[in-house]
Amino acid sequence: MQKYSLKVRLKKLLIFILYLLVILIVIITTSVLFAKYIVPDDLMPVEDQTSLTIDNINIVTMSKKDERITSTNILRNSQLVIDKGIITAINPAGTPASKNSRLINVESAYGVPGLFDMHVHLYERKYLVLNLAYGITSVRAMNGQPMHLRWKEELKNNEWLGSNLTISSPILDGINTNILSLAITSPEAGREQVRKAKDNGYDFIKAYGYLDGDSFEAIVDEANKIGIKVAKHGPHPVKGVDWKWLKGMQSLEHVEDIFQGPLNYEFDFEKLQVIAKKIKSLNVPIVPTLETFDHLTQLSKNKQQFIESLELDYLNPFYFDIMQHFTVERWLKANEKQSQYLTKENQFLASITKALHDEGVKLLVGSDAGTNHTIPGIATHNEMRLLKQAGLSDYDVLKAATINAAETLGIDEQYGSIEVGKIADLVLTRNNPLKNITELKQTFAVVKNGQWLSQSKLKALRASAKNNQSYYWSVIKLLEALIDRHLF
Repeated sequence: MQKYSLKVRLKKLLIFILYLLVILIVIITTSVLFAKYIVPDDLMPVEDQTSLTIDNINIVTMSKKDERITSTNILRNSQLVIDKGIITAINPAGTPASKNSRLINVESAYGVPGLFDMHVHLYERKYLVLNLAYGITSVRAMNGQPMHLRWKEELKNNEWLGSNLTISSPILDGINTNILSLAITSPEAGREQVRKAKDNGYDFIKAYGYLDGDSFEAIVDEANKIGIKVAKHGPHPVKGVDWKWLKGMQSLEHVEDIFQGPLNYEFDFEKLQVIAKKIKSLNVPIVPTLETFDHLTQLSKNKQQFIESLELDYLNPFYFDIMQHFTVERWLKANEKQSQYLTKENQFLASITKALHDEGVKLLVGSDAGTNHTIPGIATHNEMRLLKQAGLSDYDVLKAATINAAETLGIDEQYGSIEVGKIADLVLTRNNPLKNITELKQTFAVVKNGQWLSQSKLKALRASAKNNQSYYWSVIKLLEALIDRHLF
C-alpha cells in the first residue's frame, strides 16, 4: 500500500481544518441571523385589556397635583376603576361597579405606582419577567444591544408580559475599554455613534467618564443637537471638562464615583458638602446604585456564605460564569484589611447619598442589577432598603422609585403616579409601605397595564424566570452585539 508523504498528509489535514472552519462559520452566521427568532416558549401572555375595578384600596398616589397627598396622607377606602389599561376613575370604596367590569375587593390593601429601576443590565428576556414579578414595572437598561430593541418592540406589541423597557446606546467609552463598549477615538467618531444610536432606536446615550475631553464634549453637543438625552457614568466631569457640560443630562450614575473621583478616595465630609452643592446646581438626577457596592462588600466579608444565600437560579448561566471569573472572584479573595476598608467606604457612600438628598438633589432608584450576581427585582428592593438606611424617609424612597423616575424619562403624563388618565401600572401590598418601604418586596398583587397579576401568577412568573437562556444562544447574542458594535 502506497503511503502518503508527510507533505500530502499535512495538506489533507489543512484542508480538513479549513472545511471544519467553514462549517463553523456557517453555523455561527446562521445562528446570529436567526437569533431574533429564538423566543422562550413559557413567557406569560398579555390578556385582553378588559375593565377592572379594585375596591377597598388605600391609594398612595404619589401625585404632585393632589394637595391631599403628603408623606403621611393616603386616599383610604377608595375604589380604582381601570378600563383598557387606563385609570378612568378613583371613587369611594363601595361605589357600584359596572356590570361589565371585573370586581376585586382587596380588603384594605395598599396600592402604589409601579416601581422603576433606573439602572439595570439585561442578558435575557427573563430578567424583565423577574422584575415584573417583584413589582418593578419599568426598567432602564444601561448597555443597549440589538436584542433589547427587539424585546422592546415585542413588549410594545403585547407579545408577552415583562417590565417596560428604556434602552441606552452601547456604552461610549475611552480607547482602553472592554469589547462590550465602544471605544471612541475622536470627537467625530463620538458624534457618529450618537447619530447611529438615535437612528437605531436607542432611547438615550450612555457615556463613560474615561472619554477624552474633546470626545465627551462632542458627544454631549451632538446629543443636544439631535434631541437625545445622555446619562453619564460618574456624577462629575471627565478630565479637563467643565461641570457645565453635565447640565441637561438625563442622569448621573454611581455615588461611589464621587468618592473615587472628586473626593479622591478621601473621607472628607467638608469637601463632600461643596460637591453636593455643585451637583445640585446642575439640576440633574443622581442614581446612587448603593446595592452594587453593598453587594461586593458582602462578597468580600462573607464570601461563599453570601454567595449561597443568593437565588442564583435566576441568573443567566453564561454571564454568571463570566462575572464569577472576571469580577466576583476578585472580591471573594479580599483579605481582612481590604474587607474592612470596603465596609468603611460602603458606609461613606450612604453618607454621600444623604448629603445629596439633604442638598435637594433628585435621587432615583437604580440597583445595577445583573452585575456581580445581583438578582433582578430583588436587587431593586435591596436598593430601596439601602436608601432608607442612608437616611431617606420611606416616602422619599418611594418618590425615587416612581414619580422621580417618570419625570426623568419624560413620561410622567403616563406613569409614576396613580391618577385618572394614567396607565394602570401599580403594586399592591397588605401593609403600608410608607411605614416600612420593605413591605413592597412582599407584593400582594401587581397590575401591569390594567392586567391583574395575582399571587399565583406572580409565583408563575418567578418560576418561569428560572428557565434561563442556554449557553449557546447567550454566546450567539453576544456575538450579534459585538458584530453590531464593531462592524456596522
